[in-house]
Amino acid sequence: DQNVIAGIRAVSKDKPEVEKLKSRGAEIRIFERDTFDDGTVDILRGVDVLIMSAVGSTIDAQKQLVDAAKKAGVKRVVSNDWAVPCIRDVHQYYDSFLHDYIREVGIGDTVIDVGIWHQIAFQPLDESRETYPGQFERFTKIYGGGDVKSAFTDLRDIGTFVARIIDDPRTLNHYVFIWGEEATKRQILDIAENYEYSVWVRGDNVIEKAKTPEHGGALDATELYPDIKPRTLADYAQSFYAGSI
Repeated sequence: DQNVIAGIRAVSKDKPEVEKLKSRGAEIRIFERDTFDDGTVDILRGVDVLIMSAVGSTIDAQKQLVDAAKKAGVKRVVSNDWAVPCIRDVHQYYDSFLHDYIREVGIGDTVIDVGIWHQIAFQPLDESRETYPGQFERFTKIYGGGDVKSAFTDLRDIGTFVARIIDDPRTLNHYVFIWGEEATKRQILDIAENYEYSVWVRGDNVIEKAKTPEHGGALDATELYPDIKPRTLADYAQSFYAGSI
């Protein structure tokens, strides 16, 4: 059995989501995401795997968290990625992630990307429901021929894969790409048209490229865990446009 410890900011400790975690057996430990010091070492004592999910703007602070993890004896750090595969020197934000620093510090690591979420693959029902500014208009456009594939994962499948990944010795010091389905923009538009709406995503975010050395040489999560059956985009679209998500 594994014990789950959730690092929660003090301002969030009374949220219903935190109470739900407690009810499911998670231990709650309080610390701030922007400042890590020697007190953080004590908070991390007894933690085998540290999963980082802080926003990208806190990269410098996260380096302090990695230092604290090293002192606390953490065995593996899952860095703050959860995005799309990309080669170096293309996207500044991607290049700022902590892969190199974690390895310099000398902790075991696992890099996990998840492609693009099903939850932002489809056009919102109206602009007031945008996940980010411009989503409604952007996803009505076709770039190039609309035939470039991209990988998608339902948010609800990520935790299932991650639980297996962090308990798997094959993934230690490796890059793992989680994905549920690959589709072109036109294919997504075809799905959406069945429900009178249309959407889109982008380019080199496919498992074939994620496996290449220049993208990091990812292990394929669907090959590692063939018994996990990810949800399809069409299934998600049906529930999304039916208003049951």
